[in-house]
Amino acid sequence: MNTRKNSFVHKAATALSVAALLVSCQSTGVTRLDDSRLTRERIAPHLLELGARNWIVVADPAFPLPAGATVQCVTVPADSIETFRQVLDLLEIEGAVVPRIWTSHELTVVPENRAPGIRKHRKELEKLLIGRFHYEVNSRVIDMQLSQAAKEFRVLYIRTSTRLPYSSIAIELDSGYWNSDAETEVQERLRKLFPPQPEPTSPTAPVDLPTTFTA
Repeated sequence: MNTRKNSFVHKAATALSVAALLVSCQSTGVTRLDDSRLTRERIAPHLLELGARNWIVVADPAFPLPAGATVQCVTVPADSIETFRQVLDLLEIEGAVVPRIWTSHELTVVPENRAPGIRKHRKELEKLLIGRFHYEVNSRVIDMQLSQAAKEFRVLYIRTSTRLPYSSIAIELDSGYWNSDAETEVQERLRKLFPPQPEPTSPTAPVDLPTTFTA
C-alpha cells in the first residue's frame, strides 16, 4: 500500500509540475496556479482511498450533504471546472477506477441573466465530457443516487468556489480493469455451467381429520 501511495504521489507531483509550467506560460498571474496546486494537494490523498462503487461530488458551496458515516467533505479554493479537471487527471494517473459522470438536466436551461457565467461554465464542462461516460438526468435522480450510495459506500464531496445553480458534478467510480459488462458475462457463464438447482420440497404434513363419535 505504501509503495502504491508513494508511486501515486510521485506521478501526481510530476503531472502537477507540468501543468504548473503550462499555466505559467499562458498566464501572467499566479492565483490560478496556486489554487490548482492547493486543490490537487488537498484532494489527491482522498482519491487514492476510493474504489469502485464509491462516489465523488464536485459541488457548489450550497450543495447539501447527505447524512452518513461514509460521507467526507473537502473544501478547495478552485472553481468547479478546474476542480473537475484535477479530479479527472488524478483518476487517469492512478488508473484503478474510471469515472461515470452525472450532471443535472436543469443545467442546460439555466439562463445567463439569472446566473451570470453559466454559459461559459456549460461550454467548459462540455469539453471535459467528450469521450467519457456521461449521464444527464434530473437533479432529483442524482440526489437519490447519492443518498442511496451514502448508506453503503464512501462519498467524497469537494466544495468549490463556483456559485452557479445545478453546477455540481457527481462522479460514480467503476473498476478500471473490470466493468459491469464483464461482470454480467461472468455471471451468465456461471449460470450456464452451474444452473440453479430447484429447492427441495418439504414433505406434505399429515392432515388431522376430525374424530367422529357415534352415540
